[in-house]
Amino acid sequence: MEFNVAQLMKEATGARRSYSLDDDIGDLDAGLTPLTNLTGDLELLRIHSGVLARGDFAVELSLQCGRCLEPVPIPVSVRFSESFRPLTDIQTGRFLPPEEFEGQAEDLTDEALLIDAQHILDISEVVRQNIWLSLPIVAACHYTDPASGAMNPDACPHYVKLMSESELASPTETQTPNEFEGIDPRWAALLALQSESTQDKS
Repeated sequence: MEFNVAQLMKEATGARRSYSLDDDIGDLDAGLTPLTNLTGDLELLRIHSGVLARGDFAVELSLQCGRCLEPVPIPVSVRFSESFRPLTDIQTGRFLPPEEFEGQAEDLTDEALLIDAQHILDISEVVRQNIWLSLPIVAACHYTDPASGAMNPDACPHYVKLMSESELASPTETQTPNEFEGIDPRWAALLALQSESTQDKS
C-alpha cells in the first residue's frame, strides 16, 4: 500500500489522485486474520503541508466469538483521513524538520505519517491501526432463530451447547452434607454460615 507522490507534490494545492484497492493484508498484522482482501477507494489530495489521504475500505476478519469462543466472520469498515508530511523538499531535497509544519508534535514526528525521502507515501500502518479501532468490542455469532426467523445471538448452536453443558455441570439446589468437602477448612466455616443465612432469608 505504497504510493509514489513525487509528481503530486510538484502540483498545486488541490491536485488529487484516486485509487481503487484490492489488497491482500495477510501480512499486515499477526493478530489479524483476514478472510478477504481489503477493498475500497483511496484519495490523495495535495495540501499546503503535504498530502491528505482519505480512505474508505472494507474487509472481513475472523474473530473469536465472545460467547461461544468459536471463530466468527466479522465485516469491518475502515475509514480514515490522515495528513502526511514530506521528509524532504521535493524541489531541493532539503531535509524538512517538523518545526517547519503546524500541528500536533506527535503527529509531525510519527513515522507512519511521513512521506519518505524517495517520496513514497505508505498507508499500511494507518490502515492497520484503523482496523483495530474499527473492531467490535466483543465479536458475536449471529444466527437466525428458527421460531421467529429473526437474528438472535442466543440461537448460536455453539452457545446453546455450552449453556447446556454448563447447566449439566452446575450443582443442584439440594446439596449433600459433604458440600464443603475438599474446601480449605479456613473457608468452610464461612461458607456454612453463608449457606445458613441464605436459607433463613428464604
